[in-house]
Amino acid sequence: MADQEELPKTRNLSLLSFQTALCIVPPRRLWKDIDRLRSLYDQAYGRWPPHINLIYPFVPTDRLLDISRLIQEKLNSLSRSPEHQNISIQSGPAGYFRNRGGNTVHLTLNDRAADQLRHLRASVLDALGHHGKEERDYCPHLTIGQTKADVDLRDFLLDKANMLPAAQWDLDHLVILHREKGFGGSSVSKMVIWDAIDLSGNNMSTSEELTRLYSGMSLHGLDAEVNEPRSSTEQMTTYEYSPGDHSWCPITEPLLEPINVRSNNFTVSTYNVLAEFTSSPPRDRYEALAHNILSSNAVADVLVLQEVCDNFLLFLLSHKDIQRRYPFVSHGPPGQGGSPPLPSLRNIVVFSQWRFTWAWLPFDERHKGAAVVKIDGIGDLKSSLPVVVAAVHLTSGLNDAAVDSKLSQINSIIHLLDDDYHSNPSVIAGDFNFATSQEVIDEALRLKMISPVGLEKVLGFDCLLSKAHFMDGWVVAGEEPEGAGIHSRVGEGEQGATFDPILNPLAAQNSVNGRPQRYDRIFVRQTGKTSVTDFNFFGLRHALKGENQQLSEFASDHWGIRAGAQIGDSLIESKASELVSQETLPQLTSVPDTLSSLDEVVSSLEDSSIPPGEEDFKSRKTVVATLSQILTEPIHDSSGRDIKTPLVLIPVGSYGLGTWGPRSDVDCLCIGAISSTTFFALAIQRLRRASALGIRIVRKVKAATGIMLELQSGHIKLDLQYCPAANIAERWREVSRIPSHDPIFDLSLHSLSKLQPYRDQEYIKRMVPDMYVFRLAHRCITQWAKSSGVYSSKFGLLGGIHITMMLCRLHQLIHEKFGRVTVPELVAMFFHHYAHFDWKNNMVVSPGVQTRYRRSLREPMVILTVHVPTINVARAVTTPSLRTIVSAFKRAEELMGEDGAKWSNILNDISISHINQTGAEKFLAAYKSYIKVNVQYWGPSPTQASSLIGWLESRFFRLLNDLDRQVLGIHGLGLERMSDAVNTAANKEETIRTLHTAIDQFTASLNEEDRYFDSSVCWIDATLVKQAELGELKLDSRNWGGQAGLDHMVSDFSEDDDEGDDPDDEQEVKNALQEEGHLGGRSKPHSKNAPLSSNPVSANKLRPAADVISRLRWDPKIDFGDYLVGYEDRFLGVKEMPLSRWKSEQTDEEFIPQHRIVYFKRKSDGRRVWDRKTRKDEIFGSGAGGYD
Repeated sequence: MADQEELPKTRNLSLLSFQTALCIVPPRRLWKDIDRLRSLYDQAYGRWPPHINLIYPFVPTDRLLDISRLIQEKLNSLSRSPEHQNISIQSGPAGYFRNRGGNTVHLTLNDRAADQLRHLRASVLDALGHHGKEERDYCPHLTIGQTKADVDLRDFLLDKANMLPAAQWDLDHLVILHREKGFGGSSVSKMVIWDAIDLSGNNMSTSEELTRLYSGMSLHGLDAEVNEPRSSTEQMTTYEYSPGDHSWCPITEPLLEPINVRSNNFTVSTYNVLAEFTSSPPRDRYEALAHNILSSNAVADVLVLQEVCDNFLLFLLSHKDIQRRYPFVSHGPPGQGGSPPLPSLRNIVVFSQWRFTWAWLPFDERHKGAAVVKIDGIGDLKSSLPVVVAAVHLTSGLNDAAVDSKLSQINSIIHLLDDDYHSNPSVIAGDFNFATSQEVIDEALRLKMISPVGLEKVLGFDCLLSKAHFMDGWVVAGEEPEGAGIHSRVGEGEQGATFDPILNPLAAQNSVNGRPQRYDRIFVRQTGKTSVTDFNFFGLRHALKGENQQLSEFASDHWGIRAGAQIGDSLIESKASELVSQETLPQLTSVPDTLSSLDEVVSSLEDSSIPPGEEDFKSRKTVVATLSQILTEPIHDSSGRDIKTPLVLIPVGSYGLGTWGPRSDVDCLCIGAISSTTFFALAIQRLRRASALGIRIVRKVKAATGIMLELQSGHIKLDLQYCPAANIAERWREVSRIPSHDPIFDLSLHSLSKLQPYRDQEYIKRMVPDMYVFRLAHRCITQWAKSSGVYSSKFGLLGGIHITMMLCRLHQLIHEKFGRVTVPELVAMFFHHYAHFDWKNNMVVSPGVQTRYRRSLREPMVILTVHVPTINVARAVTTPSLRTIVSAFKRAEELMGEDGAKWSNILNDISISHINQTGAEKFLAAYKSYIKVNVQYWGPSPTQASSLIGWLESRFFRLLNDLDRQVLGIHGLGLERMSDAVNTAANKEETIRTLHTAIDQFTASLNEEDRYFDSSVCWIDATLVKQAELGELKLDSRNWGGQAGLDHMVSDFSEDDDEGDDPDDEQEVKNALQEEGHLGGRSKPHSKNAPLSSNPVSANKLRPAADVISRLRWDPKIDFGDYLVGYEDRFLGVKEMPLSRWKSEQTDEEFIPQHRIVYFKRKSDGRRVWDRKTRKDEIFGSGAGGYD
């Protein structure tokens, strides 16, 4: 009874207060798109949140506490009723109410939600003593805005509202709003949340869920008022075109890896496209506008459009050339795929070739603001700061109020750029609507449309921007519109006009005074390192030669303009010095629908196990990090202080570019301040000491460009090279952003050669338009090349570096000419372009890179590196191997043209008609005769067998060159007669004789190379056989050489026999560092050949050489073929030979007494394991030392 008495009396409860409301407020996540329209069209925006009124007006303020409890009780009793459970709110089509002086446009609800809200409202009214009141008249809705009593304006806003993404949420609470006067210290009243009640009847005053749903709102009475500092800008969503889905998708997730600034040259275009003032604008100008936007004079990195309407944006976003050229845009297709409509009648829309983020800077005037765009990938290379473009369309008019508005808007932009982007390269582009014609300005002053103060402001507009260090691109370039000389009545301030009523009849229709004006501008901030490099007009009447032009032939009442700018020094010698001829420029290749799917490309690669898996990524990342930790560990001197020697480890090659596969090696480059000899001594010492971490030394090899260590960790192989360059090591993160002419690159040829892979790698990462597309296309081409039998650089065919440079060049040229391409398109164009490339007269050179390289007659294919020293990476390619490569390209073209072609067939080089035939089987069936090389090996060492096979393979291209030079008509590895060869009996007999002679000479030359050929353990013979005599052959999948393997050309790499002994302990390395000046103290002069340390000689007996030979030969844990024996020749001094060739029998002709043995040496790292002179023994631990 007591509780019942406490309940408020409701019989005479008034529902006439406009200070309170019971309503439904959608979750905060749904406000953004709705409020974008409400902020422009709803008079209640800022005073009311988006809402659906349940009861308004509501109860007096002093009754809210009691009424809240009453509603809780009622909702608690209703929560057990099925009809009041699971209320789902979903917006329906837009509607409108007629009211005094205009219309109210709103969103309706679907029928089920509307009925549920009517029942809920009736129940609440019943609890308040108003049973059956206004139930039939209640129409739940969410207000969007108001318009005047004009049908076109009403329909315009209705169209906008209908394009809003459908709002849907589950209703679980009601909200009581209360009008709070003087909100935020102003005189404006505002409806704030007083209380919230969930549908189960519980009060939500202390609920964290309520705070989360309405974060940022003032929650009156809930002690949850949020006073967050408001930013002057609102972050907006960027859209990207997805070729796979054929749709524009919002970018909601940040990139996994940050985008580095790739270019410091950029272009910006701006174009006012002339909005139509009807709800369904005509489309007769759309094609002409698109033609102008895509013309060669207009395409730019960033395109700023003004006066864009929803229909025109839909047209542009559905245009295939726009999708390709500008894959990033500030607004999605209105009303499609969840994209909201453009907010205003005249809208700013920004297109870009590069990914960007952007924010909206609203001005005081409704419908006016600036799009502040930050372009990823373009900017200052040294500071890595991206360029910022402020896209504007300022208030029109020539009166004091309009001038003040324009100046206020410009000042807002300048302040924002100064505060938030002070150091960024900045551009302000768009329609400034500032009158420039002196005749018009004087007339406005005479008619008192503008005051003398306003006149000073108009004339001081350029000065305002100049003080902020912004320079007008047109003023700098001094460019005039093409055809401006058609009329000679150009007055002061009318030069360079972009709005010209004299030449443009569309401008004449919209002009008040009929004089040309330079409304459209591009201002570039001049910070001492930014300069305008180019300026031009587009959208002119260049195609119209006569005087009588039709109105429909003009796309807009404005001309468009484009400006180019450069920030700092260029990283390349010349920006536009493309060296390819017009005949070799790529052409856009159409891809059949059956091959256009990206998913099929990825699936085909996965079926071939080409892309690395997650475990592959983790394992390689761990191995590289471990290697870096081992090598870059600080060195301490005798007093424990660190020796400051900058040393960095950088992945290069396929792993550095991200084009690697599960079976790829990991190439690593160390850059430091110490000498190469000291570095490798230090590296070998540390790797041995840290052998427990799983990285072991396979061998130490000496290449033409220096020393290299082959390493292995599990199944992962690594190649470690070193570049001595102290300044580079200290500033290695900046290397990719430093111009080539900087003194930091004044290095020796050896250091530049070592550094070149890293510099070229960073260039490719910076210049390739889309690394994801590039990497996927690279893997496709690599898989195809392997399947086609043209992937082997040591045979003069394609390798990873060839594909990288060819693909990089093509990708840049395609992007410059056509815009973005998909993976299938890029691969198809790769095959087509290089199948018809003029290899004889042209070279593959990266666009914009000048070179003085002069090819020799022995270079049928030239693919040049980017940075000095300029190297032809295809120098091993021969004329016959080039023919093989080109024929493979043409075959790939044919496979793509087959009916029903699939990527699985193309990448595996399988024709639809011969679906089960492998590449090896095709090769064995393609030619009439072959050269068969027989190899027999019976030695004990798998490493020696591996070296033998690698050496033999490296000599094959010598045989092919001889055959191509001596025997007319020989092609590739199979012997195929060329079409122009004369086929007579005499010629045939002479050819066969010459062929046999060349084969015999090849075999004899192999037998003479005793460094690799040992007749006591191997035998090699080559013969000419017919196809029928081949028998059944299959590819040898065995891993020759066990763990050691051999992946390099023996002609390029050889064992480091001539290197001196590496320092044996840490003290010797420290001594070497002191001699190089990396330690304190004075270094003593010493002889180059003097030992690095003098260890005392032990009195322990040294095990004899015979014991060492037996141990090395018979211990199963030791690779016998990995050792050399050094002996003293009576006439030539100390010589070396493989231990496998050492003869112990005195009756053997090659017998050498064992007392002449001086040392035993390991070939893989050049380390002496037994030395008679120093009494060193690492095999048994006898003599002066044991195991290190």
